[in-house]
Amino acid sequence: MSSPLCHPDAWTDLGTDVLVRLYDAETTAVLDRSFRADRHVSPMTFRPLVDQECRLAKRRVRPLERVARSADVNSSAVAGWTAERRAYRALLCRKREAFWTSKVESERSSPRHLWRSIDALMGRGRVPPSEAIGAAEFHRHFDANVADVRALTDNAPPPSFFSATFGCTFVNFRSLTVDDVAAAIRLLPDKQCASDPIPTRLLKDCANVVAPFLVELYKSLQTGSVPALFKAAYITPLLKKSDLDSADVRSYRPISNLSVLSKLFERLVARQLLDHLAAAKLLPELQSA
Repeated sequence: MSSPLCHPDAWTDLGTDVLVRLYDAETTAVLDRSFRADRHVSPMTFRPLVDQECRLAKRRVRPLERVARSADVNSSAVAGWTAERRAYRALLCRKREAFWTSKVESERSSPRHLWRSIDALMGRGRVPPSEAIGAAEFHRHFDANVADVRALTDNAPPPSFFSATFGCTFVNFRSLTVDDVAAAIRLLPDKQCASDPIPTRLLKDCANVVAPFLVELYKSLQTGSVPALFKAAYITPLLKKSDLDSADVRSYRPISNLSVLSKLFERLVARQLLDHLAAAKLLPELQSA
């Protein structure tokens, strides 16, 4: 709340690219201060399955375990440690069940994301890229693929359009509200890109706090422009099929990962466009995809 992100006087006259850099810098600074304030923060701290309740339960188990190691097998110390350990494991099971139930429920409307989560839950991860292929080789291969597509479509006939009925013109985007942005943040999947300064689940926890700043940032919607930093992406090579040769660069396809703020902007744009297309009855009634 004390950062410039929550003080409109600090950013009302700034451009969109400057606002994006301000968001990255301030959220990173907040996390840096939090880590420096507690030098004993464990990597377990930010795992979604382990919260403060789990950490306190584990702290209760440890001293009992030390006492039980030097006590008799049938002593009350061993019995107390066993009971506390079982309670701790039961708590972890409840947290794990609650986490995956919530994740499945939040991704119910997106089958692709839902199946990815189920694959992660079942241990069916993706095959990592071969170490024999370097970044430069991937880069040349993907650039060549793009060049081939452009060459094949260079002489393609222009697309054909039909005239929309009178009054269906989309003049401009409507202004976003704090409620619009906050609601869209809460619907985001719990994943992020390497360029994001904080995990998405932490952004969702403070959605109401950062929503006014993001409304100001997304005012570029009125001018039809996209901040340049929203177009920067991390390219990840993934195997097209699991049975392909992982040492062959032709077996891979590029996946472009944009930042969460960029994807959120995309969702807000899509929502208004879909609402207009549906209201104007411009979408095919029997569209299956």
